[in-house]
Amino acid sequence: MHPAPAPTRWTDPRLAEAYATRLDLLDRDAAWPALTPLLTAPEPRHGLGRPDATVLELGSGPGHHARHLADEHWTATYAVDISPAIHRYGAQHVRDAWIRRTIPHRDGTLPLRRCQCTAALAHLLICHIEQPAHILALLTEARRVLRPAANLVLVEPGELGRDFQLLRYGDPDAANPCPGEPYPIDYTLPDATRLRTTAYRHTPQLLAELIARAGFHLDEIRPLPLPACGGAPFTLWLAHAD
Repeated sequence: MHPAPAPTRWTDPRLAEAYATRLDLLDRDAAWPALTPLLTAPEPRHGLGRPDATVLELGSGPGHHARHLADEHWTATYAVDISPAIHRYGAQHVRDAWIRRTIPHRDGTLPLRRCQCTAALAHLLICHIEQPAHILALLTEARRVLRPAANLVLVEPGELGRDFQLLRYGDPDAANPCPGEPYPIDYTLPDATRLRTTAYRHTPQLLAELIARAGFHLDEIRPLPLPACGGAPFTLWLAHAD
């Protein structure tokens, strides 16, 4: 039996800088094309100085996806992350006027108004939260700042909670964690080393229940395949605000 990985302290400046430089090619190739129509305006207007949509991105990291939405899809993003260090890195290296970097209050609430956002995204975030009560609080706060009928999109590791790196490296530690148990997720860095972080296996039944309790209607769960890796590294959850 492998020892449980130590919890990841995402506010550690050293970890934040390493995470900010991870290679996100799988994200760009598999996740971003599927996310775009769910987060952006169906009929772009491209009005002068005004975004067509305003996305809440939970666990935004440095903001690469937010800048992609701004550059390619005329969309502003409230980029929420708990790490001041990762926000500093993003402000220096991933600049855009439509990326509004935000840190939650100490009680977990967001400095945003009710019904302020047109869609919300959490990309590989829920898997890093250990306690279901904290997941529920996060989703409930997302519901508060979303407009009625707005989309909530969650991207999580693929079937059985496996880390997408398992497809590439065959890491036995990440194969089949039991519900609630921690397991490692590795992110590849530019020098080909891997940054090991802690994830937690949440069953689909639990996540569906938390989504409903937070005030959302679950519409769809589907795999996000990546043919180059021979599998589906991610699972996409789509819900809308009741």
